Amino acid sequence: RVLALGCGSGALLPELASDSTFTEILGVDVSTRALEAASRRLERLPEHQRTRVGLRQSALTYLDPDLRGYDAAVLMEVIEHVDPERLPALQRAVFGVARPRTVVVTTPNVEYNERFPGLPEGALRHPDHRFEFTRAQFRDWGERIAREHEYSARFLPVGPEDPDVGAPTQLAVFTAEEVST
Repeated sequence: RVLALGCGSGALLPELASDSTFTEILGVDVSTRALEAASRRLERLPEHQRTRVGLRQSALTYLDPDLRGYDAAVLMEVIEHVDPERLPALQRAVFGVARPRTVVVTTPNVEYNERFPGLPEGALRHPDHRFEFTRAQFRDWGERIAREHEYSARFLPVGPEDPDVGAPTQLAVFTAEEVST
């Protein structure tokens, strides 16, 4: 069972639905307009895939106990759309309340931006981005989450790695540690 948190227009949902390993997929987004677009995208799926995918409106900064019990969650290019002062609320909601066994987070590597022709110096990649992490900032953020919520964290590059500025996108895989009772 997988959560696609901040699923937007649902670009990842058909990819997840094409893998029969996933028995239930729930796309979650705060935007009704994005969820409508995701719903239209899902209509194009074969019925055996479509029946395993649901959509839900919810803010990732709100504690939503209905999101508990999922095996995994993905936040693909999501956190940079959250105001930095709201990140602790997102962290509590995802890692504290929903607490899936595995959480995958991808986000732009701001250091790589200088390699994009036409992107002005100091500009972020999208007008809705509130921030973009350096590699060190992302690792620090992820390691803090792992400590605070009893997860382990692995950090990986996404895309070709430039020797000076790293890969265009960075990824963290968080795995819940076994809690003894």
